[in-house]
Amino acid sequence: MLKAVPPPSALNEARSQLDRQVEAELVRTAFQDAIYGAPFGMVVALLYASAIRSAFPISTVLLWLAVALTCNALRLVCRWAYLRQPVPPEATGFWRNLFTAVSAATGASWGAAAWMFYPPHESVYRVMIVLVIAGLTTGASRLLAPVVLANLSYVYLSIGPLLARLLLNVDTRNEVLGVMCVLYLSYMSVAARQQIATLRRSVRLGYENAALADSLGAAKERAEQLNRDLSSEITRREGVETELRAASERALAGSRAKSEFLATMSHEIRTPMNGLIGMLRIVHDTPLSPAQRDYLETATASADSLLEILNDILDFSKIEAGHLVLESIPLSPAAVAASAVDLLRPRATAKQLNLQLDLAPDLPAGLLGDPTRLRQVLINLIGNAIKFTESGAVRVSLRATDTGPGATAFTVAVTDSGIGMDDATLDRLFRPFSQADSSMSRRFGGTGLGLAICRKLIEAMHGTITVRSSPGQGSTFEFTFPTSRVELPPAASAPAAFALPRLRGRVLVVEDDRTNQRVILHFLQKMGLAHELTCDGHAAVETALQDAWDVVLMDCQLPGIDGLEATRRIRRRLAGRRLPIIALTANASTQDRANCLAAGMDDFLTKPVRLEQLAAALQQWLPAESR
Repeated sequence: MLKAVPPPSALNEARSQLDRQVEAELVRTAFQDAIYGAPFGMVVALLYASAIRSAFPISTVLLWLAVALTCNALRLVCRWAYLRQPVPPEATGFWRNLFTAVSAATGASWGAAAWMFYPPHESVYRVMIVLVIAGLTTGASRLLAPVVLANLSYVYLSIGPLLARLLLNVDTRNEVLGVMCVLYLSYMSVAARQQIATLRRSVRLGYENAALADSLGAAKERAEQLNRDLSSEITRREGVETELRAASERALAGSRAKSEFLATMSHEIRTPMNGLIGMLRIVHDTPLSPAQRDYLETATASADSLLEILNDILDFSKIEAGHLVLESIPLSPAAVAASAVDLLRPRATAKQLNLQLDLAPDLPAGLLGDPTRLRQVLINLIGNAIKFTESGAVRVSLRATDTGPGATAFTVAVTDSGIGMDDATLDRLFRPFSQADSSMSRRFGGTGLGLAICRKLIEAMHGTITVRSSPGQGSTFEFTFPTSRVELPPAASAPAAFALPRLRGRVLVVEDDRTNQRVILHFLQKMGLAHELTCDGHAAVETALQDAWDVVLMDCQLPGIDGLEATRRIRRRLAGRRLPIIALTANASTQDRANCLAAGMDDFLTKPVRLEQLAAALQQWLPAESR
């Protein structure tokens, strides 16, 4: 059956809950800001009463002053009552209405002043009351902005009586002032609505960023089960979450913090992974008994699985951040599928499963797309089918349907005879970090990211992915995306098996991790290269300039100055003299690569680096050893 869609009621409830949180936060902000407006209003009322006491009956002035001071005092009392203990969300409406009423009363007290103390004859008191009310309403529009009804009540009840006075005393100047009052009220109304809309967006984005931070915390906890070294990242994650909440008014803060966290996590894992995989390679090159070689191959497979999980996490982050770029080049769908099937066939054979590749007779020889990402989706789906199938077969079917001149819809179906899934499992199947249940994670392993990445990749190809399944009846995953038929270029000859080259030259290695030092120096020795080691950025600059080197292998995170700054200083002081510098770093993102090349590096290798990768990079810059 097709994957179920989340019920609209659940989505509506989540939106309503978020709306209630936003409203509660706005009311809380309004009460907090009362500490600024109320004392200021008291001081202005005292000063104004002092200024007009000789122009109007003192009893009237004192009565008005008492009312104005009482209204502002009530604002402070209400603020104290609201903030002395947490207010439940369901009580937000009462406190919002109370805030509106007190604000309206305060505005009305100033409206009364405008009515009583706007003299009919030309007087400085006319100017005074206009300026006071204009200043107070302008300032209040900011402090009362979180509660729009309180904001408008204050403004209209302050300005309304003044406008009435102007209309009663009809002359040219009063008419002009009346028109200005109307325009001022219109402006303040529009401003109030714009302010509340902006505040609501800001607060809403803050809560959404906090939810995003919580989801990242869950991802980290699952990764911790695979590597005890990640336990220290929990504290780091809590710090990141705190920073996110503090920056909730910035819409993009959550995405930036997530990218920074995953980049840090990548570096922290890849550095020891480089040492682990490299040392396993070193041990592989030593004499071993059959049992020892079996243990070594098991350890190597486990290290490779851990690296795949790390790459899954980084891939998902890259997709979510919108940094995924798909290629659009000619590819052979049959060849891509065959390579994925061949890679996983040993795994199927070990479980005595029949792994079949079924190609439609009219399948085009060439299509336009991204072969790397298509192969990634196929490997993930086929690997899952093998993982959850104990007996029977796994079948991979490819077909294409013409949709127009040169256009086609390419469809792949992966069918297994495995354990199948119920409706509840299907409902959460493509969610990040989700498994069928906790026992699945213990029994079969995995991060729960694979299917989420597959869906994101297929959607990036403008396609769709569905699943049909029943418990005990197996599953069928099917995806379709639009593409175009193309002619494939002539097939290149198969690459020759890797042969480790012997090279000539002197290599400066800049690396501070001792295990990684041993791995890299061992690789260089196997290629016959002379080398020297330095451990920090300052020493790297001096050593690179003091002697003649053919290549520099530069780590990016170093004591003193980092590898990027060290590279910039070397380039400046070499004054045009050519010295190849290759980044050898645990920072694996596309932006990290761009930063390295922008700093003046010539190539970019990510940890854990393989001997074959390092040899291929050095062959571009160093001559082969003469025989």
